[in-house]
Amino acid sequence: MAALLTVNGIELPPPKRGLSLILTQAVNNGRNANAEVIGERVGRRNNKYNNLEWPALDHKQWSQIVSLFSEFFVTAKIYSMESDDWLTIKMYPGDFSAEPYWIDRDPTSSRYMMPTLFLNCKVNIIDCGILD
Repeated sequence: MAALLTVNGIELPPPKRGLSLILTQAVNNGRNANAEVIGERVGRRNNKYNNLEWPALDHKQWSQIVSLFSEFFVTAKIYSMESDDWLTIKMYPGDFSAEPYWIDRDPTSSRYMMPTLFLNCKVNIIDCGILD
């Protein structure tokens, strides 16, 4: 069984409930003076994985996820609501956030005073509009 999200060939852990799958549609124009839509659809619908969150990850897991986006654009394999199938596309991340929970307090440790466990690890990933 495939992971819900694969980034650059790496399967990410299952996120917690609350993930929103969003489809957006770009248009080439807006509305006229009568507030009538005059735009036309541009390209395909784009996907966003909004509120992608893990309740708790150790420092290695969280660092790996953040590092996967070090090149900014990634190849992601996602579930598509539109096709009800897997879709491989280029995506980029929004802001990353996490709450340090456990701190290594052992003065002989190489991780002294560094987080060892994070809570509420979050990121949004957004479709670049490019199929891979």
